[in-house]
Amino acid sequence: MGKKQHSKDRMFITSTEWATEWGGAKSKELRTPFKRLPFNCCALTFTPFDDPVCTPEGHVFDVMHIIPYIQKHGKNPVTGTPFAVKDLIKLQFHKNSEGEYHCPVLEKVFTEFTHIVAVKTTGNVFCYEAIKELNLKPKNWKELLTDEPFTRDDLITIQNPNALDAKVLSDFDHVKKDLKIDDEELIKMKEDPSYHMNLSGDIMRMLKEIGTEKAKEIALNGGGGGKAQNEMAAALAAIHATKSAKTKKSESGTSDKTSGTQVFSIVDAASASVYGRSAAAAKAASHEKTAARVAAHIAGECAPVNAKMVKSRFTSGAASRSFTSTSYDPVTKNDFEYVKVEKNPKKKGYVQLHTTHGDLNIELHCDITPRTCENFITLCERGYYNGVAFHRNIRNFMIQGGDPTGTGRGGESIWGKPFKDEFNSKLLHSERGIVSMANSGPHTNGSQFFILYKSAKHLNFKHTVFGRVVGALSSLSAMDKVPVDDDDRPLEEIKIIRVTVFVNPYNEPDEEEEKNTQKKEEELADDESERVGSWYSNPNLGAAPSATGTGVGKYLKARTAEHPLENSPSEEQKDENGFSKRRKLTSSGAEFKDFSAW
Repeated sequence: MGKKQHSKDRMFITSTEWATEWGGAKSKELRTPFKRLPFNCCALTFTPFDDPVCTPEGHVFDVMHIIPYIQKHGKNPVTGTPFAVKDLIKLQFHKNSEGEYHCPVLEKVFTEFTHIVAVKTTGNVFCYEAIKELNLKPKNWKELLTDEPFTRDDLITIQNPNALDAKVLSDFDHVKKDLKIDDEELIKMKEDPSYHMNLSGDIMRMLKEIGTEKAKEIALNGGGGGKAQNEMAAALAAIHATKSAKTKKSESGTSDKTSGTQVFSIVDAASASVYGRSAAAAKAASHEKTAARVAAHIAGECAPVNAKMVKSRFTSGAASRSFTSTSYDPVTKNDFEYVKVEKNPKKKGYVQLHTTHGDLNIELHCDITPRTCENFITLCERGYYNGVAFHRNIRNFMIQGGDPTGTGRGGESIWGKPFKDEFNSKLLHSERGIVSMANSGPHTNGSQFFILYKSAKHLNFKHTVFGRVVGALSSLSAMDKVPVDDDDRPLEEIKIIRVTVFVNPYNEPDEEEEKNTQKKEEELADDESERVGSWYSNPNLGAAPSATGTGVGKYLKARTAEHPLENSPSEEQKDENGFSKRRKLTSSGAEFKDFSAW
C-alpha cells in the first residue's frame, strides 16, 4: 500500500532492463575480450606441446615449431621483438599416474585457474603456492627438486589466472601479421602424405607397388626385405616338405629312424614360418636359447677402469705364507690388503660432440649409471668416436651412432666385451634429446648409442638411459631433417668430428673423502691415546680417581689410591750389592722375528 505502489506499473521496459535482465545487447565492457590459450598449448600453433620451451617472458612453445620460426623470422612470435634460439629455456613438466600435469612438490593438478611458475636455472615447473611457501617466505633460495641456487629474477610466470590479458591471442605478433612457416617439411608433407610416418623402406616400396605382380609376390612371402622373404619362403618350403614327409610315412609305414634326413613337426615348421627362421632353429634345445643369461654372466666379469684402491679389512697373509712355505722370503709383519673397487661419482659429467651439423652438449648421469657413463667418457677421451658417422637416422624417432665400422654391428666397450644394463626408474625415454645405449638384447652394451628426437616410452627398461642433450637443440633438428635411403642410412653424412670432455668426475680427486678419512684417523688416534693412558695399561696417568660414589667402583678407586706403585710401568729392585736398579718393562708386539738366533 502507500503512495507510490503503482509507480512501476508501466507497459514498457527500459533499455537497462532490456540489456541486463531480458537478454538484450550487452555492453562491450561485459564481453570476453579474448579466447584464452591453455597453459599446455604452444603459443605458435595453438596445439598441445610435446617438448615445451619458453622465453624469459613466459611464452611457451613447442621446440619443433619455434626453432624453424626463429631461424626464418628472427623474432618472438608473441611480442615481435628480436629473439635467438639460444635464449630458449627448456621446461620440465611433471605428470602424475593419470597422465595429468601437476606440481611435483604439492602434487596439485594444473588447471586453467592455477598460478604456474618455472625456475629458469633448472626448467622445472611448479605451482606458485609451493614456491611461495617453501622458497619466498623462508627465503630458501634453493630449487625444491635439485637444490640448485636461484634468485627471484629466475622465476618465470607460465600462467597467472589474475592477469587474463597476458595471453590475448589477437595481440600476438604472428597472428596480426599472419606470419607462417613455409618449411620444407610442410611442402614435402603435402607432396607425400607418408613423409612424417615412420615407415621402413620395405613398406614404402610396397606402397609404391600396390596392385602390381611384385606386390602380390611380396605379400605372399610375408613382406620384409629380401632376406626376410627368402627365410619365409624357406619356412613355407619346410612346411610343405613336412606335410609330404608325414604323408609318405603314413603310406609306407616307415619310421623316422630309417630316413636319413631330419623330419620336423608341422608345429615347428609353422613356428619357423611365423618368426622367419628355419625349422631347425625353431626346434632348438632350451640350453641354446639362453643368450641373455650367458651375456649377463660374461658382462658381470668387467672390472672398472677408473677404479680406486681401498684398504680392506683383511691382511695380505704374507707372514703366515712365509712361515709355512720355504719358497717365500721371510716376512715378519702383516699389512692390510688393498683392493680395487669401482668408483661411483656423485657429480654429473659433461661432454660436447662436435658434428658436421653442429655441436651437441650432453649431460651424463654418472651418479646414477656409473658404469655406462664410465664407458662413454673413457671412449670419448681415447678419441674412439672421432670421425665416426651416425649410420641410422629415423625421422621423428632417433639417430644412432658410435660404430666405427658404420654397419651397426661393430663397436666394443672399454673392457673389450659387453657390459650389464643399468636401468633406473628416474631415467626414462620421456623427452627429446635423451641419450641411451643401443644393444642387441639384454646386457649386450658396447659403444653404440642413440639420441631421441621425441619420447619413446616403449624403450623404457630395454635400453640404458645415461644422458640427455642440454644445449644446441637446433643441431638435433638439423639432423632430423637429413634425408635417408630405404635402410634408414643418411644420404648426407652426419659425422662426429671430435669430442670435448668438460667434466670427468672419474678423474677428479675425492677431496671430501680424503678429508673425512683424515678426520677419522685423527679421532681414532686421540681415542687410542686416551684409553691407553687412562685405563688399559697406565691407570695412574689419567685423571686422579676420587673415592666418592655409591657403587662398587669406589672400592677399586680406593685400592688404586692406597697402592699407587702397584701397577706402575717400571719397578725398582735391589741387586746383591744393595744397589737399586730399575727393571725395564718390555711391551709385547705383534712382530715376528726372523729366527736367526736359533
